[in-house]
Amino acid sequence: MEPIVSILMPTYEPNPHFLREAIQSVLAQTEARWTLLINDDASSMDVRSMIQEFLSDPRITFCRNPLRLGIGGNWNACLQEATTPFVQFLFQDDVWNKDYLKTSLERLESDPSLGFVSTTHAYQSDKALPRSYHFVERERALLPSGKQTGKAFLKKWLQQGLYPNILGEPSFVMFRKTLINQTGAFDESLKQCLDLDMWVRMLERSDVFIEQTSGGSFRVHLHSASVKNGSSTERLQVLSKALGHSILFHPILMTRLLIRWIQGKLIS
Repeated sequence: MEPIVSILMPTYEPNPHFLREAIQSVLAQTEARWTLLINDDASSMDVRSMIQEFLSDPRITFCRNPLRLGIGGNWNACLQEATTPFVQFLFQDDVWNKDYLKTSLERLESDPSLGFVSTTHAYQSDKALPRSYHFVERERALLPSGKQTGKAFLKKWLQQGLYPNILGEPSFVMFRKTLINQTGAFDESLKQCLDLDMWVRMLERSDVFIEQTSGGSFRVHLHSASVKNGSSTERLQVLSKALGHSILFHPILMTRLLIRWIQGKLIS
């Protein structure tokens, strides 16, 4: 059976239990035409031994960077190994529902004009979920389900200051290999908003499908990159780049962004 989607799992100092859960959610998929690359970013622990039981599946491979590349570097190292028509990340903390791949592939295969699919998902936390994530959930729920014209969607999102990241994390965005060839690699100078920057570039070049059926769970915990890395300055950087010049010359947009940031901090 010829693989149709490359699943990319960048890892770094993973929690063994969470990592195995993530891989098991791949094995449980109703869509079986996939390959899984687990690419470790020079962790101090023996990641191969954590996943040895899964490596008997010929669809699963493990690689380790000889030196640490960082978040963006490892994501891009994974992308270089993708060879199938469709590409999908899955982070070491996250899990998919069993029909996730099937649903996303059906959307892309049925409409060649779609460049990527963004799927709703739940947030899980080892402690109380940060308020900002409740804001993301609320704003995401307001999006109309179905195909959205990329440039029109981006224009409205820019007016909201690209806040919050309503297209979500890479674990729940499937895209065409041809699209990533057009956009280029992730910006390795960014630590937290790499995905936001990529979604902007994708929307400039293609349409997106908003899938409102939950695709699984994104895990939020104290050791995840999403908690460790601040994003306010980077979001302004991505926004300025999308506008073509500094956001400081847009007082109205700056005011809107400040209001939405406050909403995200205050919502319970």
